[in-house]
Amino acid sequence: MKAIISTLIIFFSVGLSHPISACSCIGQRLVEQEIKHVDAVIVGTILNKEIITLKDSTLTKILNIDSTTRNLLMNILTIARYELLVQDFYKGQVTNDTVTIYTGIGGGDCGIDFEVGKKYIVYGENEAPYDDANYNSKFSSPNNIIWTNICLRTTYYTETEITEIEKFVKKKQVNKNPLFLYPFIEPEVPPTYRDGGTLGLIKFIEENLRYPNTGDGITGKVYVGFIVDTAGNVKDITIKKGVSPLLDEEAIRLVKMLTFIPGTIYGKPVESQLVLPINFTNN
Repeated sequence: MKAIISTLIIFFSVGLSHPISACSCIGQRLVEQEIKHVDAVIVGTILNKEIITLKDSTLTKILNIDSTTRNLLMNILTIARYELLVQDFYKGQVTNDTVTIYTGIGGGDCGIDFEVGKKYIVYGENEAPYDDANYNSKFSSPNNIIWTNICLRTTYYTETEITEIEKFVKKKQVNKNPLFLYPFIEPEVPPTYRDGGTLGLIKFIEENLRYPNTGDGITGKVYVGFIVDTAGNVKDITIKKGVSPLLDEEAIRLVKMLTFIPGTIYGKPVESQLVLPINFTNN
């Protein structure tokens, strides 16, 4: 049965700035049908999340209201932006080691609340789901931007789903870029930063990051790969995606200072591989 997104938008008053929406999906495509329907099928790990708020000119177009009321309404569209570190892909064009995923923020807007650090199979489409040409040009791409929602088959990584995909895809597209050529060692319980978990790690980076005096004001995000050993110490640090020698060096310096509670399988500590994005700005 064809999957259909049904969205109900209710405005309590003309001055209400946040629409309340409810989402439901009617039916779900089988794996073979979904592969044919979507533009991309990508496997990877979520690196980070960002909430983006945009003024939306599209929502009012689907309402049966007069032009005066439409002009008075101020609609706010909130979406989530994720970066996915690509392991491999079965459909689509991927030219970077990461792809950008857009979706709703979850709840009633058909969005998926991805978990940072978790591995997913993402079924996605290239075009933004809006009629507004400005949105489509800004948030659409044939290569490294995809949109997904709960009405597609996007899911946590499972071997069962991969087995089904590989029944209908002749050959998995293995990434040729050396940045892709490393395994993910996935413990049952992942390692956590010893001093406060994820929030503690963010605080540590904010307090200890030193922007190098590059002289050219270069900015960007450095992806640092490393192993957390069974004692929680960091080893085998590598730059998975660098920006410049000075920024890469500073990112490595930070990672060397980290200690973790090691990941475990069946309660026993195991070595785990992580990738940490460190963002350098001029702010």
